[in-house]
Amino acid sequence: MPVRLTCIDTVPSASDAVLTELPVTIGRGDEADICIRDTWSSRVHCRLSVRDQQLLLEDLESSNGTLVNGTPTSEARLQSGDQITIGITTFRVTYSRLPEPRASIGADELLAQS
Repeated sequence: MPVRLTCIDTVPSASDAVLTELPVTIGRGDEADICIRDTWSSRVHCRLSVRDQQLLLEDLESSNGTLVNGTPTSEARLQSGDQITIGITTFRVTYSRLPEPRASIGADELLAQS
């Protein structure tokens, strides 16, 4: 089963997402892999990736921070059922098995894609 992000807000500012490949970035800008309609989120707010066979969330120096289960964090290992808040948008993260990480992109390749 892929990683599923379910928006649990009363008035959703984002659609649910099914992640079959990681890493992915989340934010309000077009350059984010998952774009959310949340003015409190940064353009590229955070990244989800797989490291050491665990799901990792990294805040990418966002303006308003990232919360995991209500606690501010710069980096956290996520368990299925955890809640992440990006800006004012909250997702429940669920998975039973993590997808394989996709090949890393080097910094030069990232700049070329911009």
